[in-house]
Amino acid sequence: MAEEFVYTYLALWRYVSNPAVQLAVILPGIVSVAIYWIYRRAGKVSFQLQLLWSVALALTFFFARWEQSDEVQRLYIYSGFSVACLVLLYFRVYISPALAYALTFLSLWWVDITHALCQAVLCKWDLERSYIGVGGAGVFDTLFVVPLLTACLVAIVSAQFRRQGVALREI
Repeated sequence: MAEEFVYTYLALWRYVSNPAVQLAVILPGIVSVAIYWIYRRAGKVSFQLQLLWSVALALTFFFARWEQSDEVQRLYIYSGFSVACLVLLYFRVYISPALAYALTFLSLWWVDITHALCQAVLCKWDLERSYIGVGGAGVFDTLFVVPLLTACLVAIVSAQFRRQGVALREI
């Protein structure tokens, strides 16, 4: 029992101490949670935004798919919340780029973790190490790139609307 605990702890420590994981998962995760709580405490996370995020999260989970072969095993995730952010802007509803980043990251992270866990259960893998592939591609991972692209796109489109004098509503 003690050996199993030490083995699990060491596997988690190796995962967390990996520089690629620190850059692509840990740091953005801390930043995303901080951004979310700052906006939530300021009262800028409405019920409608939470509902939209929940629906986007469910769609993201549903449309994620595994590619498995002898050489590779990858999870492809499509970011429903990134699409939702652009739809909000299309309907002239403002979402801050920072909040778009945070909620996109958190939804992708949640889907990545839950799919890794589900895959471990279905394939009867070691559950204590099911998180190992999350953020495994480092700065090239969807978990790192897509939230940044979403925030940049939201910032660019919002700035363009401001230059054109378009009024955006708050959600």
